[in-house]
Amino acid sequence: MNKKSNRGFTLIELLAVVVVLGVVVTIAVLAVKPRTRSAKKNLFISDAKSYMKAAKEAYTLEEAEGEVVCHNLSDLNSYIQKHDNNYTGTIISEFTDGTSKQTISITDGRYYIFGSDNITSSNLTEEMPAGFISTCASVNNQIPQDLGTSTLSYKLLMIEGKGTLTENLALIDQRSSNVNFKAIEDSPSKSGLYKAEDDDGTTYYYRGVVNNNWVEFGGFYWRIIRINGDGSIRLIYSGLKNSNHVGSNSGIKDSTDSVTMSYSTVTQFITKTRDVTGLTSDEIETSYSNGMYGHTYVGYMYNPQKVLGKYHDEYPSNTKRVNKFPLVTNINESKNDYYFFKNFDLESDCFAGNDYDDSGTCTLKCRKLGEDCIVGNWNTISTTVGNYSTTAAGIYPATNPTNNIYTSQYKYTCWNNGTPIIRNNSDGTQSVYFSCPLVSEIVGTVKDQPKQARANILGLFAPSDDTANTNLYDSNIKKELDYWYERAIKNVKDAEDQFYLEDYISDAIFCNDRTSTTAYPITSSGGNHIYSSNTRNTSTETYGNPTFKCPNMQRDAFTLGTLSNSRISYMKNIGNKQLNYPVGLITMDEVIFAGGKYNVSNESFYLKIGIAYYTMTPHAFSVGSNAGNVWYIGSSGKILGTNPTNKHYVRPIINLKSDVIYKSGSGTEADPYIITL
Repeated sequence: MNKKSNRGFTLIELLAVVVVLGVVVTIAVLAVKPRTRSAKKNLFISDAKSYMKAAKEAYTLEEAEGEVVCHNLSDLNSYIQKHDNNYTGTIISEFTDGTSKQTISITDGRYYIFGSDNITSSNLTEEMPAGFISTCASVNNQIPQDLGTSTLSYKLLMIEGKGTLTENLALIDQRSSNVNFKAIEDSPSKSGLYKAEDDDGTTYYYRGVVNNNWVEFGGFYWRIIRINGDGSIRLIYSGLKNSNHVGSNSGIKDSTDSVTMSYSTVTQFITKTRDVTGLTSDEIETSYSNGMYGHTYVGYMYNPQKVLGKYHDEYPSNTKRVNKFPLVTNINESKNDYYFFKNFDLESDCFAGNDYDDSGTCTLKCRKLGEDCIVGNWNTISTTVGNYSTTAAGIYPATNPTNNIYTSQYKYTCWNNGTPIIRNNSDGTQSVYFSCPLVSEIVGTVKDQPKQARANILGLFAPSDDTANTNLYDSNIKKELDYWYERAIKNVKDAEDQFYLEDYISDAIFCNDRTSTTAYPITSSGGNHIYSSNTRNTSTETYGNPTFKCPNMQRDAFTLGTLSNSRISYMKNIGNKQLNYPVGLITMDEVIFAGGKYNVSNESFYLKIGIAYYTMTPHAFSVGSNAGNVWYIGSSGKILGTNPTNKHYVRPIINLKSDVIYKSGSGTEADPYIITL
């Protein structure tokens, strides 16, 4: 036996083995460690994708309302099987164009992901990235919702003059805390962006004397009204690109005259300059619905259904005084051909029509002028002895009354509504027929007021608030806006011939606020039917309380319908879904936010353009004029109520998507903002 073969390792040899093994282990660890880190990163990315999927599921199952919805990760754990409670962050889901766009912020304390939609290793970092959001509360305080420094919204917030977004938002907060809606805003030093709340969150709106909110888009100029709570940007039409953007150049025109144009001329305008305003007359004469039936006259859409009824059911007696009756105030004191009739029967002399018939009316009939009816001047008739009484029961005050009982047998009239038809009879007499929707039964005269009378209003009314405000048919003004939109926006390309103009536009709320503060006229004990906008902004007690929120979302918040003619996808579960196209009008409240005031001129703020134009907001149903009125902005910038048959201009409102990119421009009229997608 060889004894040498049984010899063990020497110390030197053992040390050599240890060194070799150490090298092998080190090489193995160095080779495995990157793979382990890579696996952890890939797992983190996979979990991030799971959270994004869970956010989509939550939006669908919870039927979330709004284009932008925030989800804290902790709220999404119930939607995924595998989760790590150590994950924190936020997912912002956007559904502006029918497909989801999501921005994610997620961390496990070591790795961070901040990005949109396609989550890959390039979105992952081991350092917290700039702009990382950990809670939804952070998102709600920022406009736009972290869409980047290239968006127009970001640009608008940064031109406030401070160095950072945070500083500019603080400046806007400070300015907003001192706003005074009881006064007009005509001071340049107080003008700029302000902050309020709308139905989607925080909105930033322009107020006062501003000249940095001009946008060129689609061959037109626009003024920015505000950044909506969802980040979209609300614009008001301000004329063709090559016009001077004041007066009649700032409004679109009525389409009724377009039938006189040849087809070739129409085609030329549409395909080359899209100057659809040039096809038409200067003003839109009839705006809302076609009949004088209370609520139906002020609806952006309306229900023509009517019933026979009377405004008031009280007659003069010892306990029911004449001054309780509605005061008619639209009487022309110099008019000498008012017709007053002896007889009128509500049931036999009126036709109410039906749900699909807007032609119902009442007819006053006189077989023999001079006997069954008379014609003359109201001031003369009302002051003729024997036609009024100062002592009859029902007069108040009993001594020196200001409202007297009307005692003449000729007590039915239509005042200024309609035109009488005169027929010459074979016996030399004349018969008179007078058609109008609402008949005044005169019950009282007013001392020293030749333009006034007390009357019981009879005729055709909308049967109830709910029925009157049913959105069955388009108003005339909605038809005009749709007509304009079809020719100016729909299927038209942008200046680079790259995108359709509709690709830039967002679905948004247009509020036709028909909520009211009084009962409907048929059941009211007297006075006018006052809409909420009136109380908010003209009442002495509550004046200066405008709102960007739509009080009745289901009925009055107009948004795109599911079968819309527009290429834009509608917002899910928002509004009444009644619009064909995403276009509307400014509201009275938006005008007050911008610096206007009821019945006070403001020659300086940016919405004053030297012409009168309509808003979308009802004013009141006046029993005196037998008509529903809407608010409009006068040529001097004051806010006033008007009968919708009066001639005023129309300025369309559209909303740009929240992620439109600022391309160039300083926002002045000479150098407007230019945008792209």
